[in-house]
Amino acid sequence: MFDSIPPKPEHEEQIPAEQTFVLADGVLTHVAQSDDGSVTVALSGSPLVFFERQDRKIRTSLFGVVNDDRAVHAPVLLLKSAASDLPAAVSIEDLWAALYALWIRYKDEEVLPFSLDTNSLKNADEIRRYLIHTGLAFEAPESDNKEDLLLVRASLWQGAGAPLSRHWLRTPVPHPAISTLPFPFYTSFTRGPNVLTTHPRRPPKPAPGESLYFRYIFSVGETLEFVHIDANNKEHFEAYSRWQNSDRVNVGWKERGPDEKHRAYLADRLADPHIMGFVVKWNGQLAGYGEMAWVKEDPMGTYVGGLGDYDQGTHLLIGEERFRGRHRFTAVMTSMKHMCFLRDPRTEIVVGEPRADLPIVPRLKAFLPQEFNREFEFPHKRSVYFVLRRERFFQAAILY
Repeated sequence: MFDSIPPKPEHEEQIPAEQTFVLADGVLTHVAQSDDGSVTVALSGSPLVFFERQDRKIRTSLFGVVNDDRAVHAPVLLLKSAASDLPAAVSIEDLWAALYALWIRYKDEEVLPFSLDTNSLKNADEIRRYLIHTGLAFEAPESDNKEDLLLVRASLWQGAGAPLSRHWLRTPVPHPAISTLPFPFYTSFTRGPNVLTTHPRRPPKPAPGESLYFRYIFSVGETLEFVHIDANNKEHFEAYSRWQNSDRVNVGWKERGPDEKHRAYLADRLADPHIMGFVVKWNGQLAGYGEMAWVKEDPMGTYVGGLGDYDQGTHLLIGEERFRGRHRFTAVMTSMKHMCFLRDPRTEIVVGEPRADLPIVPRLKAFLPQEFNREFEFPHKRSVYFVLRRERFFQAAILY
C-alpha cells in the first residue's frame, strides 16, 4: 500500500500580511506583502530590499516537458534595494535572508520569476552569479529577457547558498572552513547481534551540548532547536530520565528505569558512530528527545532491506505535555527530517518505524509527505515502515 500525498487540513490558516521572525544568528527579519504580491524585507529594523511585482509574465512550467497549452506563466518579481542612498550593495548574507523571507510568503509556489534592478543594486552581477552558482536560481529558458531568472524554492530549503551564520544546520561536519565537500566515502563495517554489513565510515558527531539545528516556526510563533544531548548536563539528564520514566512515554519507548540505566543508554548512543541523540527545545525550553541514525548499519536495515549508504532514520518523544499538539508535532517531525537531509546531500530517503498500534501513526500519515510502505516485524514489535523521499520532502513538507 502506498500513500504519499498527505491530506490537506480542513481549514487552511490565513497568513498575516506582515511577519517578524528571528534568524539563527539572532537577527530579526520583518517581511510584508502588499495586495499585488510585492514583498518588502527589513533586517534589524532597517529596510533591505523590495521584491516588486511587474506586469510582465514569464513561463514557470517545466521547460521541455509541459505542453504550451497548459504551461503556467507568472509575474516577474524585480529585486530592488531599499536603501536611502542608491545604488547600494546588498550583501550575500542579507540576500539569502531576503530570499528566505520571500519563500515564506510564497510557500506554495515551486518556482518564481525573478530579475535584478541594476539601477538600485550596485552588486547586481555578484548577486546573479551567486544565485546561479549555488542553484538558488537558473536562467529562465523561454524568456525574451536574458536577465530573467527562475528562483527555486526547493533549493533554498536544501540550504543552497546559506551562510553558516544563518543556516538551519548549526554544526555541519566537516565544517565548511575545513572542507566544502561532504565527508568522503570510505568503506567501514559493522558486526552486531542484528547487523552484519558494510557501509560508509561516518563523520564524527558534534560535541555533546552543541546546537545541531535552529529554525523559527511560523505556525507556532517560536524558535525550535535541536541540541546534541549531554548526559553530564544536569538539566538534560534530569529531563531525559523524567520523560523516559513517565507512563505515556514508556508505552512507546519502554526505557523506564533507574538513573544507571539511562546513563548507560546515553553513553551507548554517544559511543555509537551511527546514531546521535538530541534534546528538543522550544524558545530555549526543553520539550523532548529525538534520535537520528544512519540506517544502513541500524537493525532496521536488516529487517526491511534495500536501504542506501546514506539513508537515515529518526525517533522522537515529546516529554513535556505543554509542548504537544498538532502544530508543534508537525514542526518537530518535519524539522528532524529536514536536519537529516541537510547534513548529507547524498541522503535520498529518511525512514521511520513506529510501533504499528501507536496513536501517533495516523498523524505521521497526515502531516508528513511520506509513503506508508508496509507493516513489518521486529523481534520486539510490529512496526509501520514509512519512507520519506528527498524530492517529495522538499516539494511538499510543511516548512512553515
